[in-house]
Amino acid sequence: MGGPALELRETTRRAFRFWGAAEVVHAAVLATTLVVFVPWKSPVVHVALLAYAAAKVVAGVGLWRLRRWGWRLGVAAGLFGLLAGVVVATLLVASWAYLKGVFGDFGRGASIGALLFASVALQVLGLYPCLKLRTLLRAEVRADVGAGAGWVRAVLGLVALPFLVGPAVYLGYRVTPLTPVSETGRQQAVAYARAKLLDEAPPPLDALEGVPVGDDALYLTLWRHGRVLARTTGRGVDLAAAVKDATATLASHPRLHGRKTESGRLKFDRVVDTTLIPSDHPSVVALSVVAGLDELKRSDGKASRTRLPDDLVRSQRFGAAPLVPGIRELRFGLNAKKELTRLGIEAGRLERLRFESWVEFQGKTLPVWRGNTPGPSGREAWRQAAIAGGDFVLRQIRKDGRFHYQYFPVSGRHTKDKNYSLPRHAGTVYSLAELYGRVKDEPGAERFKVGVERAADWLVRNLPGRCGDLDATCVRKGNWANLGSSSLAMVGMLFYQRSTGDTRYADSVRRLGRFVLAMQREDGDFHHFYDLKNKRIRPERRSMFFSEEASLALVLAHDELGDPIYKDAAERALDYLTGPKYEGYFLGRFIYGADHWTCIAAEEAWPTLKKPEYLDFCRGYAAFIRRIQYQPGEFSAPDFLGHYGFGGFMVPQAPAAAGFSEAIVSTVELARHHGVSDPALEAQMRFALDALSRDQMRPDNSWLMRKPADAAGGIRRSLVEQEVRIDFTQHSVSALIRGSAT
Repeated sequence: MGGPALELRETTRRAFRFWGAAEVVHAAVLATTLVVFVPWKSPVVHVALLAYAAAKVVAGVGLWRLRRWGWRLGVAAGLFGLLAGVVVATLLVASWAYLKGVFGDFGRGASIGALLFASVALQVLGLYPCLKLRTLLRAEVRADVGAGAGWVRAVLGLVALPFLVGPAVYLGYRVTPLTPVSETGRQQAVAYARAKLLDEAPPPLDALEGVPVGDDALYLTLWRHGRVLARTTGRGVDLAAAVKDATATLASHPRLHGRKTESGRLKFDRVVDTTLIPSDHPSVVALSVVAGLDELKRSDGKASRTRLPDDLVRSQRFGAAPLVPGIRELRFGLNAKKELTRLGIEAGRLERLRFESWVEFQGKTLPVWRGNTPGPSGREAWRQAAIAGGDFVLRQIRKDGRFHYQYFPVSGRHTKDKNYSLPRHAGTVYSLAELYGRVKDEPGAERFKVGVERAADWLVRNLPGRCGDLDATCVRKGNWANLGSSSLAMVGMLFYQRSTGDTRYADSVRRLGRFVLAMQREDGDFHHFYDLKNKRIRPERRSMFFSEEASLALVLAHDELGDPIYKDAAERALDYLTGPKYEGYFLGRFIYGADHWTCIAAEEAWPTLKKPEYLDFCRGYAAFIRRIQYQPGEFSAPDFLGHYGFGGFMVPQAPAAAGFSEAIVSTVELARHHGVSDPALEAQMRFALDALSRDQMRPDNSWLMRKPADAAGGIRRSLVEQEVRIDFTQHSVSALIRGSAT
């Protein structure tokens, strides 16, 4: 490696020697990481990084030998490393800017996340090059090697890149919707269309004159029982003209000839913003659509194809991927591949359309947001929502006493229960029994009592005479019995006894109680699984909720059966769940987990157990989950208020609000027992219960439902995921009926 050594001052000589050695060490670490630890999924990237490591070794040798070419190669390698860090950081900032432009409120959380990831990227990829360049580009070093200031300007130009790209991306892709149509304008549009369909004199459209149509045509759809009877588009100089155009086409639509249109519902969809999607790669498209508000338009200059937000919801296009790998409950994103295929045009301009919508209902016009209409609120609304939910549950009971587990309202069908959930069956018995106890004085409430009996009788018929070697019975599935199913079976039967005074299930409860007691450990916690085949407890198998459900079963058993053995066991369980459960590991001192059953049990234990530690624990749990509750003023999306979730990226799921709210209602009641006022806690309860009653399927928000009467009262996974599981509604019913009386 030729060339004479440079004549350098002592400080420059020491810097060359230090960074020469550092280059070789850093290159060895990088090469080892690439070869040993990083999978070779992208050979081109691996080869490029290995070449970079090799260049660093050569630069290290040159620096150690005080060669000018070593300095140049070292600076070039440093610039390459810095460039890699800056490129990654720029892409992260650009991603934040794009998602903020698409999702709006998502930007606050995304900006923090993107900047954190960007800072990590700069530290991992760029910190070492920055430190090296800071030394090698000092004025005295450049003077010793005869270099100018151009290298310094190159570094400054790289660092400025994220600050230039981020704002440019945001400004290019942000959503800037038109001013919404006034309430009067919406009413006039629907009244005009309905009058024309009935061949009556239409009202004026003066409130729509001069109002821009939007960035695309105005869409008018006639829905009936979840089906599109006809859909037309309208254009014109203003929205009044577009309404007339769309209505004229609809009135003469061949699919309506000879049909009665009175039972159908009219819905208008207006495009309020159009934005180009930068790529048709499925991952980019999936993250470019706000669920329930946006749709895609593809055009190639010869033809164009557009679908509406309702179409995506009906097609079950959302919830395509889990937010956390392996947890299917938290899903987000659009199934972009299927939707692009459905559009039918293989290539061309791809745009995202943001819609404003309103729908007809019983002579009224209702604004639509993410497929939902404004819902009821307040305690009476919660009570009526609970009763409607109970009626939905009753419609799911089969002839043998089991429940239909899943219902899809857009198709009006149940799925086949290949793996029937015994814990959720037992939990639904508990919910119906609690509902009956709260409304039994109302006319017709006896139907809930009959429903409890049918479902509980199925459980009793399937209880074995013995549970392995234990002098007890249990809820079994195959060769296993688990604590959760047996505990919830007890809870349901005990609530029935409390609500009715009927002790028909008392013997079964005592036999189940012996199983629960046998599964309790010395520290108050529980074993969760019993191996019936080998007749032994399997302590290594654990499941969420089981210990907490068992504590509630023991509390209720003492209340209803009076045996002190249940009180002692319940106290040991609650003492463990509100204390030592989280003291065995460091992180446990800072978090809470699946504790909503614990707080239900703590409130049910009053006044038998009055420990303030239980209230302290439950108030801490409530405050912990309040951090992920959408509070007033935090998000512009009105349907997020009261729900729980992670930013504005994923539409909130109602089951979270339902399960959490059961615990929050209990904590409110427990605080009142102790004479504690907690306005934040009570507001947390109100916001969530309003969200549940708002999202519940009702006649006014069911134009997508094949059988609206069958769907009424059910609770969907979310407004854009039309799956109704029995436990979604069960937890909601319990939270709503108890909240209405709190």
